[in-house]
Amino acid sequence: MKKLKLKELESRLQQVDGFEKPKLLLEQYPTRPHIAGTDMAFLKTALEMARTAVYSLHKSSTRELRYDLPASYKFHKKKSVDIEVDLIRFSF
Repeated sequence: MKKLKLKELESRLQQVDGFEKPKLLLEQYPTRPHIAGTDMAFLKTALEMARTAVYSLHKSSTRELRYDLPASYKFHKKKSVDIEVDLIRFSF
């Protein structure tokens, strides 16, 4: 198995075109929330790919739903961070 550097991995993960319709689609946006429009690009692709519904977590500071986000990269300093999120279900 080839090891990828972080930049190469993030680049590959951002290429979301070309997948067949999966039964379950789970996304974690590969960029920080302050980069405008990134979440919308992923939602658009998810809605095109999904068969019945898309579930999406969005950072929020006005709601009461919380999520314990575990560290996913070596450079993360904390084991996990508790963040406020909105869970949205798009169905069709």
